[in-house]
Amino acid sequence: MYLIFRCRCGRHLYAQEGAKTRTCPCGRRTTLAKARILARAEDAEAAGEMVRALQQKDRGMTGFRPAG
Repeated sequence: MYLIFRCRCGRHLYAQEGAKTRTCPCGRRTTLAKARILARAEDAEAAGEMVRALQQKDRGMTGFRPAG
């Protein structure tokens, strides 16, 4: 199970449910026990899709580029 949450910088992230913290690319470390959980996903692929959809909706960006 994966948790989807938002960093203070505005970026949406996901982490495994058992993790204690997650570091955002902006450098901030979020304690998951204190984070507001926006959604849950069964696997990493579904979590990634949810994060991309939230980024596109809220900020008009994904923050991801295709490899290659």
